[in-house]
Amino acid sequence: MASSNPTRWLSDGSDDRALALKMFWGTVIEAFQEKADVWVPGSVGDNRVIGQKVIQEGKSWQFPIMGPDPEPEYHTPGDELLGKTIVMDEGTITIDDLLVNHIDVPIDQMVLSHFDVMSPFAMKLGRGLAKNLNRKAIRTGVAAARTAALVSQGQTMHNGGNVVSRVGASGITDAYSVTTTGAAAFRDDIAYLAQKMDEDEVPEDGRFLYIPSYLRRVASKDPDIWDQRFESSMNDMHTRRLGIIEGFEIRVTNNLPTTNVTTGPTKYQGDFTYNGAVGQPVGLAFCGAQEGEPAIGAVIGIGIGSTVWDDVRRNTTFLKAQTMVGLGTLSVWCAGELRVTDS
Repeated sequence: MASSNPTRWLSDGSDDRALALKMFWGTVIEAFQEKADVWVPGSVGDNRVIGQKVIQEGKSWQFPIMGPDPEPEYHTPGDELLGKTIVMDEGTITIDDLLVNHIDVPIDQMVLSHFDVMSPFAMKLGRGLAKNLNRKAIRTGVAAARTAALVSQGQTMHNGGNVVSRVGASGITDAYSVTTTGAAAFRDDIAYLAQKMDEDEVPEDGRFLYIPSYLRRVASKDPDIWDQRFESSMNDMHTRRLGIIEGFEIRVTNNLPTTNVTTGPTKYQGDFTYNGAVGQPVGLAFCGAQEGEPAIGAVIGIGIGSTVWDDVRRNTTFLKAQTMVGLGTLSVWCAGELRVTDS
């Protein structure tokens, strides 16, 4: 029987019982954790952003795509009407392998410990899964925005995602300075993205834009955003609350990718560096989900669930959290990216 890897939480690396009872403050603390923006721990995702399909069988979710509406024509009585052609295509989202988070807790440490670790350990396992899925969902959203137009059987099925680029030779701080000029450029780019969405007939309700905290600071230099004559309740400078800009509900995140991701499943990889092959996303828009046209979707075989098991042969308690989810692009015309490039 193979040995497990039990967590010796009372050890400081040299003394196996270094953290055993001294004087207990009364609270087990941990550093602030990365937030799950579109994938909330304990749930299957924010349905205002992500389309969801729980499956009982099969490995993927098919979604048909219809081509443009047929153009009407004048008719001469007596001529036979043979029917117009509506072009059809499809997309699929494939479910991923099991994603597992686990920890083994030794019984001797539980006997000696004067503080509870089982509940916080279990919380950390589930939260770790949610954060992993959250990062994948955001990268999938960027991939949707970067998707090219689809032409099938000679007809344009859709115009692809929506991207607004701005040059910043040294990255986001060069593209959008913390000045009125930088704030005006930022707002203009949001307005341009909104225009692109309008031209794709994306509904104006239910538009969300995720931005880094730095751009909230940039936005503080735009007096019109905070002017109470125009915004009676949505934006408030004193509380740093950004509600609506150019029709987008603003959400601040630290999870927009900035590196060249080359590991993990191919569909979640991508170059997200400002001086890379494509550029760095500094704003990600999700739109259309409330109208049944989400930019991305999730196929869910197993939601986030947990197991606690006493392993009497190893004198440990084994904790496991797992999920089985696949993410993919859906209505890519409902995704948008604000992008910074070096040239």
